[in-house]
Amino acid sequence: MVSEETTETRTSTSTTLPGARAAEGDPMRTTDTSLSASRPPGAPTRAWRTRLVVVGIVLAALNLRPAITSLGALLEEVRDDLGMSGSVAGLLTSVPPLCFAVFGLAAPRLARRFGPGAVVCAGMAAIGAGLLIRPWAGGTAGFLAASALALMGIAVSNVLMPAIVKRWFPDRVGSMTGLYSMALALGTATAAAATVPVTEALGGDWRSGLAVWAALAAAAVLPWLALT
Repeated sequence: MVSEETTETRTSTSTTLPGARAAEGDPMRTTDTSLSASRPPGAPTRAWRTRLVVVGIVLAALNLRPAITSLGALLEEVRDDLGMSGSVAGLLTSVPPLCFAVFGLAAPRLARRFGPGAVVCAGMAAIGAGLLIRPWAGGTAGFLAASALALMGIAVSNVLMPAIVKRWFPDRVGSMTGLYSMALALGTATAAAATVPVTEALGGDWRSGLAVWAALAAAAVLPWLALT
């Protein structure tokens, strides 16, 4: 009798357990459902996100030096037009390391608060805004302020790029760092070599020759905006 009751109890337990789990909610089923429900429609897959990160890294690296090297190619024209003294021109050349030191230290804290992708996106936007504003800022003070804005974006992005490479490509750090370094060198050399010919092609106005590099920064905002 005891054996039959025990058998019936076990049978009823095994029979009602799935129903109870269905009523109470299977943790694995609930997790899968919540994940699929929380995924926004049209969200990019992991593969597409990885491709966007690669494009974003390359475009960001291309923008980390043109603000500096393009100005070096047209510094004489800028000085003559804005009436800069030698001391002010010397101050202008000292702004990049100063901004790198000040804003570079703030980059990790900003990344912890907002995420590295969002900070790089804001950095690219700051570069584009600074490059677009500074030729028409009106006077030396405005030119210096707009240059500092662009250099702020360069500083925070420059610091966070290695961390982003390690985060997204932990098994390909060497190859991705090489790609990033190549894009950085390409942007540096291209801005130094092409600024003067581009300026001449645009009518010889140094303002247009400097502002044209804002378009490259604007293009770099797009993949980071999508990722953010």
